[in-house]
Amino acid sequence: MTTPIYPAKQHLLKTAKNLGVDSGVIFVRGGDTIIHPDSDTEYEFHQDSNFYYLSGVREPAFAAALDIASGKAILFVNHVDADEAVWIGVPASLDEYRNTYGFDQAAYTYDIANVIGALGASKIYALPHHNLEQLGAKMLGAVPIDTDKLVTAVHEARVFKDAHEVDVMRKANKISADAHVQLMRKARVGMNESELRGQFVGQVLGKGCNYEAYGSIVARGRNAAILHYTKNSMQMDSADDMVLIDAGGTFKCYASDITRTWPLGSRFTAECRQIYEIVLDMQKTVIDACVPHRQWEDMHILANRVAAQGLLKLGILKGDIDSIMENYVTGYFMPHGIGHLIGIDTHDVGGYPKGTERINAPGLRNLRCRREMLPQMAFTVEPGLYFIDEVIAEAKAKPDVAKHIDFDVVAKYRSVGGVRIEDNIVITETGNDNLTVCPKEVADLEAIRSEAYSS
Repeated sequence: MTTPIYPAKQHLLKTAKNLGVDSGVIFVRGGDTIIHPDSDTEYEFHQDSNFYYLSGVREPAFAAALDIASGKAILFVNHVDADEAVWIGVPASLDEYRNTYGFDQAAYTYDIANVIGALGASKIYALPHHNLEQLGAKMLGAVPIDTDKLVTAVHEARVFKDAHEVDVMRKANKISADAHVQLMRKARVGMNESELRGQFVGQVLGKGCNYEAYGSIVARGRNAAILHYTKNSMQMDSADDMVLIDAGGTFKCYASDITRTWPLGSRFTAECRQIYEIVLDMQKTVIDACVPHRQWEDMHILANRVAAQGLLKLGILKGDIDSIMENYVTGYFMPHGIGHLIGIDTHDVGGYPKGTERINAPGLRNLRCRREMLPQMAFTVEPGLYFIDEVIAEAKAKPDVAKHIDFDVVAKYRSVGGVRIEDNIVITETGNDNLTVCPKEVADLEAIRSEAYSS
């Protein structure tokens, strides 16, 4: 028997355990191909994330089920007729699909109603965004359908990564980190941001990634002060600028999310280096502190304290550090959260369990996760410091904040734009495993950038 390429049944059983029931049927559908309006051109297909987690199938129009009582996992395969096979190729057989993905049974999607009906389910658990028409009108009218509980159960299952998932994420990070290094080696003054973005995409796709994990950010100079800058179209004309590249590839449907900031010239300017070193200190301190049973929001607060210490030394901030923290002053220089869960989705599910509220304070309100860190959780750690005109103006208008900022010194650093450094980690029993192996020390970056101009 073929060894399955994906632990689909284990993920189905894990999700069923989270449901906390002894019977019923889990039924999920994959995504369908979508056509551009008024054309016959398809959008690039990305599988429904929850369906991929429960099946491992990247092809459109499939479905899957689990009989909870017996533990029987069933894959429903999209039937391809002879006419369609001319265009897309002859598909694998039912047995080949069953063995490849580790299911107990495989049937075609046109048999969904019959196969599910034969299970005699007392209740069907489905996701609220999935179309259930394939179950048939008779079953939909006779069997209770629960579309509330499954989404929480599958999201909570996805939060905790198994060995297969960590291996795939490590590979996604390796491919993406290598692409980042290639950009460091090739970038020159006079190039366009779009050239670097294009080279990154070519590198990760060429090494086996399915697609970009998100819209890549290639931001030179002041563009780095736009957190989700995706125009990627400006000329890079000043050796004094830095380039912030936030980009990752998705490998076997698992994302990577890596950010590096480095000088466009061969060396950092004094101001750029000073801000960069504070952000690097923020990241190292937080990664060292990421161990089981600490709260994720405390990592954000820790990063902000390190930022406050560094900005005080530069004279950007002034006054008592406890007062700076109490007034969330550093939140005006890092207006985003310290990071987020990562997995199949870049901003992965499960960050805010039911009943968990956001903290309404600068920076903290944008945290994408408030949870206790536990083994097998995967996070990004992405501190940053930015000089955003609109945010600085907002700080200036608030006396309790403004008293701690020397705006004349801030003006000196405005040209820095922004710095962000981002790695992907998995919490272990004793600490964490950093999946991102990519240069970030000042000496290493300057060595690479110097080589770029000597070759």
